[in-house]
Amino acid sequence: MLLAVGVLLLFFDFGARVLATNDETRFPMLARDIVARGDWLLPRLGGLPHLNKPPLFAWLVALAAWPGGAVTQSSALWPSLVAAVGVLIATSWIGWRLWSREIGLAAGFIVLTTHGIFTLARAPMPDMMLCFVITAAMAAFVAAEFSGRRLSLAVFYVLLGVGFWTKGLAALLALAIVVVFSLHPARGWPVRRLALPAGLVLVSLMIAPWFVLGATSGGEQFVREIVMIDWVLWYLPVGHWRWRVITEPIGQTLSILLPWSPLLPFAVVSAVGMEAKTGVRKAALLLVWLGVVFVLVGASAQQRMRYYLPLCPPAALLIAVWYHQLTLRHRKVLGMTIAALVVAGLIVWQTADDARHNALTNLRALDPRTVKADTPIYAVDVPELVLAFYLDRPVVALHTDAASASDGRTPPIGYFAVADRVLPRWLDQRPVATIATGVVNGQGFSVLAPESLSRRQR
Repeated sequence: MLLAVGVLLLFFDFGARVLATNDETRFPMLARDIVARGDWLLPRLGGLPHLNKPPLFAWLVALAAWPGGAVTQSSALWPSLVAAVGVLIATSWIGWRLWSREIGLAAGFIVLTTHGIFTLARAPMPDMMLCFVITAAMAAFVAAEFSGRRLSLAVFYVLLGVGFWTKGLAALLALAIVVVFSLHPARGWPVRRLALPAGLVLVSLMIAPWFVLGATSGGEQFVREIVMIDWVLWYLPVGHWRWRVITEPIGQTLSILLPWSPLLPFAVVSAVGMEAKTGVRKAALLLVWLGVVFVLVGASAQQRMRYYLPLCPPAALLIAVWYHQLTLRHRKVLGMTIAALVVAGLIVWQTADDARHNALTNLRALDPRTVKADTPIYAVDVPELVLAFYLDRPVVALHTDAASASDGRTPPIGYFAVADRVLPRWLDQRPVATIATGVVNGQGFSVLAPESLSRRQR
């Protein structure tokens, strides 16, 4: 029953939502390159190997496109949607294994209906896949820690490797969780208990090919710009201390856990009390899981709601455990009523939000009747990957001040999709004419053509 509800909620608007940002179209574009060129190891964006993230998610998007032969707005969603189903199943299993079938089912429903899981399942980005891998890794750890299945530790480390191939070093969140949880005074140092040396060797063997591939292809630039800057320095907190360092992580957490976030403080307090009474460390695992993810992601200089997605499973489990501790009459009827209202509300809200979101993008200004197929298109402060994905042709991103008439360089010849906010500068500096207007994700743009080209079109 829960799985059926999950499929309904995740797939009822399958493919209806426009991909409106570079982040949403990056991996579909990489998948298109894989399908077109057959290069699975080094897919390209703009003719250059994309080394910022390992290619596993692009592989999955390409595989999903195989039956239809093309990467589309719909086919690109399959990996994230299936990963969301996986999060539901893994969360339910953890709740069932640690407590009961009822708690597992409740946790599965709660995690499915959090704002984070419900919305990001509709985005072809690797974050949902990473959340699934981390949740599955935690399920493997639960099997090892609470059922004595030592082989499950090997599964845990393999999943860390898979997580790395999904989104790089962020997969190590799961390792941080289990290490912190295992630092218990009564149980000693966790190196042997977690089989850390062997596990880290296994993970290293799994991720080494990517570093070799990146270093071979990108050389010193890969190490300096990708590994050090994009993967490490990009996230380190720098600059002056501000209140946003505290308020933004809290706000992101409350947002991603809606509509259940108001219940989380009660669930956390209840779990602390339960752990103090029983000492069996089941609730402690969830508290550590929640706390480690919140602290590490919250300490990052880069704050995006999707980075907090791994909070959804432990929060859902804590809320489910708290709910089943309450003394309530007609608990089953109340639970079914709440579930029905949540399902109906989400369907109505998502349908309206899809319509609102899609109305913010209109690319008819760049259709073949306006721009010639043999003339290049340049994007200025407009998401070039969105244009390239829907036009199915190359679009080159230009810096806002690129090739200005005053810098001595010759401006490129072609069409320019220029964001309205920088349009006055372009009209003042270049002999161009506005031939059409459009909008991407609510951002207006104008299509400009050199006056000679616009005269030929007339």
